[in-house]
Amino acid sequence: MPKKQKRTEAEVRAMIVRDAQQRLGCQDFAPEFTLHKRAPKTGGGSGDSANWDVRETHNADTWARDCAQALKEAIDRARRQFDIAWPL
Repeated sequence: MPKKQKRTEAEVRAMIVRDAQQRLGCQDFAPEFTLHKRAPKTGGGSGDSANWDVRETHNADTWARDCAQALKEAIDRARRQFDIAWPL
């Protein structure tokens, strides 16, 4: 399996938001969330582990259900495709 592309945290965040905003009714959706560094899984599994994850979301209880689902799906897609090039 080829290695995932490395992107900056800002690039991954922007892609996730842009992807979520594609959902009908979510064009003005501006979710606030925090990404954090984590060690990728080793060994077996689905192979979609990334070196980052979402640590917390802010004001998620005010998000429209469809937009929250769109964000979850966008995060899942990004985790399969990209790792974050964390600064040393």
